[in-house]
Amino acid sequence: MGALRTAVVGAGAIGSLHARIYAEHPYSELVGIVDVNPQTAAAVAEPLGVPWFTEVSDLLSACRFDAASVSVPEHFRYESSMPLAKAGKHLLLEKPLAPSLAEADRLIADLRETGVLTMVNFILRFDPRYSEAKAAAAGGRLGDIHTMFTRRRGSYLGADIYGVWTDLLISTGIHDLDVMAWLADSPVVRVYAETISRRLAPYEHDDSAMVMVRFDNGAIGVLETSWVMPNRLPAGLDACLEVVGTGGALFIDSSNHGLSIMDAEAYSKPDLTHWPVILDRVGGDLAASLDHFIRSIRRGAAPEMTLEKARHAQAMVDAAKRSAAAHVPMELTPPPG
Repeated sequence: MGALRTAVVGAGAIGSLHARIYAEHPYSELVGIVDVNPQTAAAVAEPLGVPWFTEVSDLLSACRFDAASVSVPEHFRYESSMPLAKAGKHLLLEKPLAPSLAEADRLIADLRETGVLTMVNFILRFDPRYSEAKAAAAGGRLGDIHTMFTRRRGSYLGADIYGVWTDLLISTGIHDLDVMAWLADSPVVRVYAETISRRLAPYEHDDSAMVMVRFDNGAIGVLETSWVMPNRLPAGLDACLEVVGTGGALFIDSSNHGLSIMDAEAYSKPDLTHWPVILDRVGGDLAASLDHFIRSIRRGAAPEMTLEKARHAQAMVDAAKRSAAAHVPMELTPPPG
């Protein structure tokens, strides 16, 4: 099989990185970019030497390709993804699948009808620290997992940028809920959450959330997440993972990437994990996830993050929101298998 012909729909901050990674990948040939904003589309496409469009239909008419990344906001995921899937294009969807669980279920059902390979992009599964944590847990080094704690705190900047159109749990907390289920190797069966809404109250979104989950195998997990830290946070996020089992424990400090820079203006800890640029090429978790997507298509194999796994992550978020609204725990039915 030759190079996979690829396209990107949604050329914002993340989509532009997808485009660059596809253009740099040895098994990918980037053929086009779509964004509703023509200036955004042109700014990403022209340096990469590919055409740009403002409609998915125009991309489908003008370009022959095999697969596409869809990195538009979740409110537009369905309308951007389904024309591609119906045309037989394999899909890499940025998480979450949709704004709500019901909309996610509709998208999943309709994507299954098309038969295309679909991967949902949860990049922490491609972070070497979290991957090593999974290997330690799966290899029995921790014994039976009893408790997990995850933290993902952003600054007010996140609230100002993202809070106007998405919410904390669906955009940020979903990463860590998925990680805990992945490490526990067990679905969540009960969720209890409490939230605080102040700065984002005008948008009916939360500033902070605490979520406790019970897994089918008896393990317990806690997530703390917020958009309330000062904007001068040295790292983009204050994040961590702690796992304790009967045979051992593990700890990840996701805020420390091994480099601190201090100058007259600021003290910073650059992100060297998610999408660092090394010798003019984008690397890190995001590049690893796109590489996995490409190789899954070439092998005809199921990707690491399937629609079913992404659906369970979204179900946890849905249960947390319902719990916070009702101030009572919510039960979840474990997914089949």
